[in-house]
Amino acid sequence: MRKVLLATTALIGVALAGSAQAATSSPISLNVGGYNDFVAGFFNESQGTTPGIKQESRSFEDEFKISFDALGKASNGMEYGANISLWNGPEIANAWTGGANTVEVNSAYVWMSGAFGKVLLGEEHGASDLFVYAPTVGEGQVDGRYMDFVSPFTLARIMPAGIDNTEHSNKITYYTPKVGNDANKVQLGVSYIPNMYDYGQGGDIFNAGGGPNPLGFTTIPSSTRASPYQDVVKAAAEYWGNWHPVHAALSVQAIEGQPDSRTMASTFVGGGGNTPVIGLGNAMGFMDYGIGAQLGIDQVAGLTVGGSYDNLGHYDAAQGQNKGQDVWDVGAKYEFDKVGVALSYINANEYDNMLTTGGGAVLSRPTLTNYVSDFNGVGAGAVYTWFPGLTSNVDGVMFSQKVDTSGADHDDGYVVMLSQKLTF
Repeated sequence: MRKVLLATTALIGVALAGSAQAATSSPISLNVGGYNDFVAGFFNESQGTTPGIKQESRSFEDEFKISFDALGKASNGMEYGANISLWNGPEIANAWTGGANTVEVNSAYVWMSGAFGKVLLGEEHGASDLFVYAPTVGEGQVDGRYMDFVSPFTLARIMPAGIDNTEHSNKITYYTPKVGNDANKVQLGVSYIPNMYDYGQGGDIFNAGGGPNPLGFTTIPSSTRASPYQDVVKAAAEYWGNWHPVHAALSVQAIEGQPDSRTMASTFVGGGGNTPVIGLGNAMGFMDYGIGAQLGIDQVAGLTVGGSYDNLGHYDAAQGQNKGQDVWDVGAKYEFDKVGVALSYINANEYDNMLTTGGGAVLSRPTLTNYVSDFNGVGAGAVYTWFPGLTSNVDGVMFSQKVDTSGADHDDGYVVMLSQKLTF
């Protein structure tokens, strides 16, 4: 028996040693990172026609993300890998109201890079990641977490990048190498999205929401497509330059999308899952374009100023919604030692067909005049870094919104946030 035990122990030892050697010699390395961000929010919002709907309250929330990055390198120098990140944050799958403790997929893609550039396949933001706008710190000021404490059904989701810069539809993206020298570099990117806001498995075939089905399968009537857009193409370019005493990042972007055969009202962004907008028909195709820049000044170390302009074309607009849509922002940040501070402003006018209007205590869908004719937001924030990865943040945003409806609907208020964040 003792000989059997010794022999078994030896075999287990050899197996473990072999596994350890295989693990250490594996061509794939795995890194785990993420963050946990606890936020105390204090907010006040007044929305609707007289007497309207008012809310004033405070709330705690905790947003977390965990990211897994696999990385390999071939003998010829080519690199490859994959990313999967999970979080409980806001996205279209949870009506941009946050996932509570429900974990969503924030990104999932494989990639390859070499002298040819970089190719990404899967769920990620795409070429629009090259677009720059007003600099921020901490919780992001007018591009940040304040929208977690207001309803997307009363306040429009106005973003400096124009079209949703958190969108991570299934796509193919290609980036060129950064071409240039130490003082001047440029990079181009292009993405193709078959169906906007299409995530994971299943695709368009089984999530037709009662619409046309190319293979004739029975559709699930309760499934409402998130977006009416298909064959979306993103293209962007970013230039980095250093012209002493100024260094800069300059960017341009263009996004084009084609409508499918569904009406806006049968999609989530057009009111699907809620009372549809009255008279809302098919979406129009769109062409979005924008420019953005950030500048730093060598004589004032730590200072960055910047801004952007984006014209949305007919994005998220149905036939009959023909008013202009654009957004612009400007801001500055200053970082010194362990402290960073920032101030930013945003102004926009655009359609938002998810909005409801307030008539007394009743929320209702507006008509085709559902147009945010004037949106203003001012944000200020500060961050203090205690130790590497551990920060305390304070952030405040004041906003005002006017929607062109028969009742001259409006939404005014503020959000103040205090947070403690650990990034690892």
